Amino acid sequence: MKSDMAPSRPTFRDVGALLRQADAHARQAMAVGALVRQHLLPDQAQPLREDDLSLTGGFVESLASRLTEALTGDAGLASQLARNAVLAHAPTTRLLLARAIEVRLNRQSGLIGLPTPELPPRIESQVADAQDELSEAAMAVIIAQSRFLSRAQSFAIDIDELPPETLHGLVRLCVAWLQDQVGADPLLLNTAADALLQAFDERRTRPHRLMRFCHLFELPRTSADWALADTGPSLTMAMLERAAGLSADTLFDMVRDPGLARLAVVLRACGVDGDVTARLLEGVAALASLRPDDLPLAADLRSITVENATRLVAGWRNMDPLVPQGAGW
Repeated sequence: MKSDMAPSRPTFRDVGALLRQADAHARQAMAVGALVRQHLLPDQAQPLREDDLSLTGGFVESLASRLTEALTGDAGLASQLARNAVLAHAPTTRLLLARAIEVRLNRQSGLIGLPTPELPPRIESQVADAQDELSEAAMAVIIAQSRFLSRAQSFAIDIDELPPETLHGLVRLCVAWLQDQVGADPLLLNTAADALLQAFDERRTRPHRLMRFCHLFELPRTSADWALADTGPSLTMAMLERAAGLSADTLFDMVRDPGLARLAVVLRACGVDGDVTARLLEGVAALASLRPDDLPLAADLRSITVENATRLVAGWRNMDPLVPQGAGW
């Protein structure tokens, strides 16, 4: 009789077990860029979701094509640049994987009662008075989200999805590779690179528009702001990025954890109530196709003190290569 019963949800013997699991996942995540690079090159070895890898590969090719054309005027070297420069740049690889995960979560948003991921109620409700600054910010987010998800359908991504410092490093790596391996004119390459970087306007990017909306609406303010069906995955992660001071690629990488232990600790560090955290984790698990039985119990989450969680997240923030540098909105 007992053998026919479904396995019971694992419980943590103490809060320290959950915290240790979350910290182990955080440290393993630092290798994500290398793992993605291994998978997208022939020597595939580490287990990552095939749909995430496929979309990440499309993003790599899309980005390489755009950069090759901008730097040389011809996209003919895009495939080589993708392998030898874009995939070799760890911050870019990590971020493109995070964007692929973000797309996947948005595509599954119907599972949490959000049929149109571009129009979460929290944002749509603000589009009323075109003269209102918050309304304008909401419309800007909707337009940017629609473009992001639409482009992803074609395995394409805009260059402005990269943070300025990541884009700068990637462009310089591309210039060095083109100069060393193809013999391109260094003066022309550097002139083209400078023009590309000078034309980049962070204020017009989708990540900036999400953060600006959070800033203007002062999100998160209350526990109700963490209702996933009202905010959608992209805005929820932007709120968490603002509250926790961790980069978006690190936060989206947390969705890869079977039990979402890291995400649980971050939410508690932000002062989110244990029961609210439990509901949010259940929603994220549904979007990410994770087993709900692997999630920590609400009682375990309530046992995590804000002080302990904050101390742990501070250590992760020091390891985060793309930790936000402060408000720019």
